[in-house]
Amino acid sequence: MIFNQKIQKSCCDMMKLIGNGLEHGSYMYFYTPSGTAKRLYYYPLCAGEFFCNNEYEVTREQYNSFLLICVLDGEIKQGDLTVKGGEALLVDCYKPHRYFTDTSAHTLWLHFDGGNSRELFEEIISAKGKKIKCPDFVSRNIFTVMNTDSEAQQSEAIFKMLMRMLDMQSSSNEAALSSVETAKEYIKQNYQNNLSVMQIAKAVNLSPSYFSRIFKENTALSPYDYLLSVRLDKAKELLINSGLPVSEIAYQCGFNSTSNFICFFKKETGISPLQFRKIDF
Repeated sequence: MIFNQKIQKSCCDMMKLIGNGLEHGSYMYFYTPSGTAKRLYYYPLCAGEFFCNNEYEVTREQYNSFLLICVLDGEIKQGDLTVKGGEALLVDCYKPHRYFTDTSAHTLWLHFDGGNSRELFEEIISAKGKKIKCPDFVSRNIFTVMNTDSEAQQSEAIFKMLMRMLDMQSSSNEAALSSVETAKEYIKQNYQNNLSVMQIAKAVNLSPSYFSRIFKENTALSPYDYLLSVRLDKAKELLINSGLPVSEIAYQCGFNSTSNFICFFKKETGISPLQFRKIDF
């Protein structure tokens, strides 16, 4: 991965470290979030760049935060995971944890919390796993956090980084990603029909179970939930742009009954289709 950014803060701000498995050039920053940051923002607790030798190990009962370790070179291990250069490790530090290297590692890392960090962290883990690819935007956003004293800018950098990680498509199986995109297009063209997951999977020549798994990995939705979202979006368009009765809209959008459509619409939007139609846009 490209790595050419530099810390621009005064050297007086950083804590330089050596020993305990850390080599010359290692440093870290500590941050104390304000009351405003704790209420409203994502915020860093500490961040740094480490050059680790084979004595480096961290074992903790807890350090109330979430940790992102971007491995630039070498490798970091946690349990049965080996995280190598160009990859990142996500650690829930609210729980007991241990990670180490028995060779060497060059890492850029960030402890963060605040906002809906817990929900985003767990969503990324669920969709991508604890070990993920570490594109350049990860290191850029960590450097942004370390290079500014603005809590708003720090929060923005952390949020952008997490959202891009969540949205990041896996490059390990381009054929699977292509199948998902084809399936999405198939759903958009056939949402008005009585589609089943089996039919959609057949359209992209995959087994229903494998198709369902890769679809959710790449969209964070099941195929059926994605189908419902397409139907709902189309129903909204027809409610605003046509004078069709609700029953006809339900039929055209693939719902099997008007009552099911109304119940689903209200569940997802909080209002009925007729109330939605009266909104000025």
